[in-house]
Amino acid sequence: MDCAIITPIGPGHRQLFEESCAPSVETAIGFSKGPFDHVHHYAMDDMQGLHGRSARRNTAIRQAQEAGVEWIFFLDADDVLTPNAFEAFGARLADEPTLDALWGLICEFDAAGEPQLRDGQPAELSSYAEFLATPPFFAVQIGAFIRTELVARFGFDEAMDTGEDYKLYLQLWQNGHCAKRPEIFFINRRDQHSTGPRSATGADWARQVERMWADAVERDPLWAPLEHRGVAAKMQITNPLDIIQNTHLQGRFFEDSSLEKLRDLIGVTHPHIVEVGANIGNHVVWYAQHLNPARIYPVEPNPAALTLLEGNIAANGIDGLIDRRGMGFGVGRAEGSFRAETTQENNLGATTLIADEAGELKVVTLDALMADARADFLKIDAEGMELDVLAGAEGLIARDRPLIWVETRRDNLLAFAQEWCRAHDYVLVDSVFYVHSIDYFAIPRERA
Repeated sequence: MDCAIITPIGPGHRQLFEESCAPSVETAIGFSKGPFDHVHHYAMDDMQGLHGRSARRNTAIRQAQEAGVEWIFFLDADDVLTPNAFEAFGARLADEPTLDALWGLICEFDAAGEPQLRDGQPAELSSYAEFLATPPFFAVQIGAFIRTELVARFGFDEAMDTGEDYKLYLQLWQNGHCAKRPEIFFINRRDQHSTGPRSATGADWARQVERMWADAVERDPLWAPLEHRGVAAKMQITNPLDIIQNTHLQGRFFEDSSLEKLRDLIGVTHPHIVEVGANIGNHVVWYAQHLNPARIYPVEPNPAALTLLEGNIAANGIDGLIDRRGMGFGVGRAEGSFRAETTQENNLGATTLIADEAGELKVVTLDALMADARADFLKIDAEGMELDVLAGAEGLIARDRPLIWVETRRDNLLAFAQEWCRAHDYVLVDSVFYVHSIDYFAIPRERA
């Protein structure tokens, strides 16, 4: 069984290749070839930048395939192979003989030239879903042992100037038996990018790869496991770049510290909760699991968010607590027709309602929506329409005197924090500051 080490040598990388990369391969071969009878180093010259690294890699893949080489390892000219790389791979392959591709830990030289593991990366990945759930920067790098037959099916996209490596990873993980294990096969030297035609920086790579990652997750949605105070939850991920969904990928609820404030403020054993701007259900699921509510009334007009909201309600087994009267509606100071406009590509929660007689979204008042239902806690996240929501809830607020948590845009701060609270005899008891808004917690003065 043979292995081919494939190294494209682009503009400005010849010296690094000769001084560190090539010698590291010879050292590893001398230490142990592991399961291989022969190891061949395919040094693919492109010092003039006439071909591009993808074309050079693809040429070497074809050469290795024609030579009957069973395994390929991609090693960039500015990186070094670890002495025991072949031996470590052989041991893993003996334990998992059906593997088609094996990655190790991401290890990099620091400023002092010492190898350091990249913080935040998972030690192991064993499935396509786990790979997709990991931000690309923390998942894997180019250096991996891959069966020649598998990688030859796809190769590198020669039309791409950057990100072609991640495109290949997606194809390999989706179509082969791939894994990442706690071994170190090579050490990466960052910020030594090739120069000249079709070169790219790390920032260029990140932009291209994030888009591919998001597109892949949209095609194959994930379920992210969460845990808060020992209680397990799961939330669906369709866009890993979305601010809320990305937090779920990190294993926690969005605004978890603000949610914790409710424990001391709620003041009711089994609260009836109205959630204006329920979005995909981050708060709804948390309320159900941690506030022992009697009933939750999600209000959400955005069809894209509603689909995820329904899925997250079902997945967490909280359907029995949900009253759906507000799902599919917006709320404001009066009835009307509106259209939704999402102002930030990766923030589904940043959806505003624009008055439009031809709009398909219907807005009602909270007074009308909750005429026969109690509200002990009112959460408002209405993207600048918070004063309109409050204006349409005059009767509800006078009747039930709920705790109110409202996201307030900075141009509405005085209108809410001073004028509205004074007029309705409410007191601000806590706040959380953001760049463009402030979350206020307000309670009736009689409870202060």
